[in-house]
Amino acid sequence: MPSTTPPRITIITPSLNQADYLERAICSVLDQGYESLEYIVIDGGSTDGSTEIISLYEDDLAYWQSETDGGPTDAINQAIQRATGDIIAVLNADDLYLPGTLDRVAKRMTQEDSPVWAVGHCLRIGEMDDQLGQLNAVAPRDLAGFLQHDSGFLPNSASFYRRSVFDAYGCFDPQMRYAFGYELHCRLMAQGQKPAIIPAVLSAHREHAHSQSARNVLQSGAEFIDAAARYADRLTFDKRHLLWSNIDERRRIYALARSETLASRSRGYLWRQLLRRPWWLANDHYRQTLLRGVTHPSGKAVRVDAPARRAA
Repeated sequence: MPSTTPPRITIITPSLNQADYLERAICSVLDQGYESLEYIVIDGGSTDGSTEIISLYEDDLAYWQSETDGGPTDAINQAIQRATGDIIAVLNADDLYLPGTLDRVAKRMTQEDSPVWAVGHCLRIGEMDDQLGQLNAVAPRDLAGFLQHDSGFLPNSASFYRRSVFDAYGCFDPQMRYAFGYELHCRLMAQGQKPAIIPAVLSAHREHAHSQSARNVLQSGAEFIDAAARYADRLTFDKRHLLWSNIDERRRIYALARSETLASRSRGYLWRQLLRRPWWLANDHYRQTLLRGVTHPSGKAVRVDAPARRAA
């Protein structure tokens, strides 16, 4: 029988100079009204007034600190070591939880099948909470498809893990600054774990010009490729060959992006817009078009339509 006692849920928020959004993130957690909540905020030594905001809510926090750390992954791993929750999740300082999220997660993760890893849908929002669209969680077809970025989409902001996941498979990789969530998901799938999809919108992911991923698009993309390459040896020979071909294509596209970004401000802007939507690169025709170029030999421009999102 499933337990009637609500599981203890630990939410971890890493932050560095996110004062414009931090209070909204904190309130989205505390306003859940979840009775068995442990909330930890790890600030990396902000200088923009973030610590003053955090201190306003310190009576409702299990723990918080503000000091220089080794980056977001290091901060999160520090908090995981301190966490006492049965379920652990990470909410960035510029993201939000929707009302009722923790109750939905607790209900799903205490059902009889008791998944160790659950993921829900998330909204895309702008700087002023304006809705930009929705990203639905999709369970990967298999490890090969997930590594190639053509199957599965698992939003970090809507991902929840049992404590046993970190005990058995380790914390987030401190070498990863941007792709640590994706790398953990690859690691779990390589060990035979599969995510349970919660068919509800659990979080909102904020897209803004000052986010780490937006300011470091090329570095972020390269990390995702490197994370996928780590698990090539877990595949059969034929699938491994396809993965290496896929990785080679994506690396060449990022090399083109780096060259174009340096050559022209306007073209650099266009490349950044493309690379912020990695699901576009899941389309083989689109990748091939980018690699061949978008100008016809006659000199006429070729129209390239953005493909529908299938994966990230």
